[in-house]
Amino acid sequence: MAVKITKVINTSNVLKTIWNNQGISRIDIAKLLKLDKSTVTVIVNNLIEKEYVVEVEEGEAGPKGGRKPVKLKINKLFGSVAGIEMHPNFYHAVLIDLEGDVITSVFRKVSINEDNFFDHYHEIIKDLCTSESEIPPLLGVGIGTTGIVDSTTGTILQSIPLNVENFPIQTIIEESESFPVSVENDANACCWGEMIFHRGNTLKNFLFVLVEFHGSSHPEEESTHGIAVGLGFVFNGKLHYGQNNSAGEFRSIEWTNRNVSQFSIDDNDTYKVEVDEKVFDQFALELSNHLAFLANTLNLNHIFLGGDIEKHRDRFTPVLKERIQKNWPYKDLDKCTIHYSSFGKSAVAYGAAGMMLNRLFINRELINSLYK
Repeated sequence: MAVKITKVINTSNVLKTIWNNQGISRIDIAKLLKLDKSTVTVIVNNLIEKEYVVEVEEGEAGPKGGRKPVKLKINKLFGSVAGIEMHPNFYHAVLIDLEGDVITSVFRKVSINEDNFFDHYHEIIKDLCTSESEIPPLLGVGIGTTGIVDSTTGTILQSIPLNVENFPIQTIIEESESFPVSVENDANACCWGEMIFHRGNTLKNFLFVLVEFHGSSHPEEESTHGIAVGLGFVFNGKLHYGQNNSAGEFRSIEWTNRNVSQFSIDDNDTYKVEVDEKVFDQFALELSNHLAFLANTLNLNHIFLGGDIEKHRDRFTPVLKERIQKNWPYKDLDKCTIHYSSFGKSAVAYGAAGMMLNRLFINRELINSLYK
């Protein structure tokens, strides 16, 4: 029997509130969500019965005494979620429990294209879920990949590095799996990681910059360039996709038709960016000028940087800070804070897993199953 939509919404909100505030009480959930205590009690008791939520140590009694509030947590053993980065030159995957802790991970350098994409996907799932120790049931898979992605259908609309168009990943995988699958652009997946795994922190307006250096690639390859940059935007706590899902596709305003890569740097020189200081300085200045303009114009309070740029933070950060300051005409106003990815080389895979966790908390079929 179908569950009423109000119960689905309330259950979803209770689950997300518990996940964002591990150790919260029933009373505090009711206050945060402005729900009757009895409504919250019924929902929580059902979630405990279904082993989705567990009670932990009691909290402190109030100033007037009385019964100590019982704290609640998501049961991390209820299930697991996989996050996968599918890159033309490698895959990186993590399996996490419902608290966000890594159960296992896998990384392999491989060549991924349309013909072998699903073979590698099934290989990844087998590796993640094969272990001598017991692994919680797999509840869903998130995939982050390069190119313009329609996340509502899980389709790669265009990807130059993967050389695909209108590639319906989600539809094809879900035909053979019993769990949901979500697909997202890699930089956007990184945004999901920062939003989901910071649990309740005020990350409302920020920019994620994913930078990859392909120093070992051959300059004549069309699928990759020496430097690859993708952007992800979050406004008011929501990802911004733009027209045709192409927000964040980057090309420098200094680019000319002499270039194949995204920058004005000579294409052959882009492969030297990590070993030639002059090339790196040119890249750092050109990218920082763009990021400073975006951060100041859009009044962003955070910039996150991830990927290969993390190895060069000591050289890149001062340039970016100086450009942000120089681009800003006013005094005594807060500038945006520069961070490096919370998850290092796992940023895309973690973010894809976080995206799937968010989807699970609003998945009507899953919530319906909790009432059977």
